Amino acid sequence: MIYVRLEERPENSNVKFKFIRKKIFNIKNRFMKLKEEKFENNILVTIPNLENITLNKLSKYIKVNCINRVCLSDNLLKNNVFMEFIKNEEIKVLDGKWLFKHLIGECAEYICSNKKENLGYQEISVLSKDINDIVVDAIKSLAPKIRILNVITVNENRFRKVERELYEEKGIVLNMNNNYKKSLMKSDIIFNFDFLEDEFNKYTIPKKTCIVNFENEIKINSKAFEGINANFYDIKMPRKYLKNSIYLKDFNSSVLYESYIYKRTSPKNIIKEIREDGVDISFLNGKNGRIRKNEYLNLSKKIAN
Repeated sequence: MIYVRLEERPENSNVKFKFIRKKIFNIKNRFMKLKEEKFENNILVTIPNLENITLNKLSKYIKVNCINRVCLSDNLLKNNVFMEFIKNEEIKVLDGKWLFKHLIGECAEYICSNKKENLGYQEISVLSKDINDIVVDAIKSLAPKIRILNVITVNENRFRKVERELYEEKGIVLNMNNNYKKSLMKSDIIFNFDFLEDEFNKYTIPKKTCIVNFENEIKINSKAFEGINANFYDIKMPRKYLKNSIYLKDFNSSVLYESYIYKRTSPKNIIKEIREDGVDISFLNGKNGRIRKNEYLNLSKKIAN
């Protein structure tokens, strides 16, 4: 795996100067190698621009060095040109969403803490078309801690094993249904793993609920909706990784931490590592950035609507 950042260059308002400088730089760029720095067994590659000649160099670097994963600086993650390029390279891009799904327990605790409510009194709905180890572990870990857990899916048969195991091992009844009008209506928190926007908006959504989208950004079409719609999150970087910050200051802390712990193992092992590192949710983010903590109080059942 490598870290890749785009060098930020100060803008000069002199048009003639910018043109000459660009000409000189393009000539030099044909013969320059990509800037490579090594630290703590990691490699940081800095690219000067997004010109084709630079991207071709990076593509060659990726293939020659057999790179299968990359962690990108913020300005690259938000750049459509670069993201299209990296998509064509067919390598894994770490974007923080894998880690987000492993933090479902921390998300539930964070939301309840800010609502000033007990997690044990919550009705939570999990939306998932796909069933994988992360989803199964999320269902099994949440179910014993809350009042009601609903699983909303178009593939009910694939979740029957989890439903049976929860009942036989812990006596917990899992609510499974796919009723567009009733499935979500009493949900205090909705965790959306993989439903797309058009699929999600088929359901009647409570006026005041907290929605957390782990994979896809979702716009809520309901005009009556007054709740929270979160698409990402912030964490505080564990102390043991802070020494890398001098090299990776242009990177999002959640994405960086994902790069440090990403591996193929069971969700239980990942969650154990997360808890040993003392990682918690600092903020949830919506389309306008950080969601203020006092906004959650508007969702509290303790406050009269």
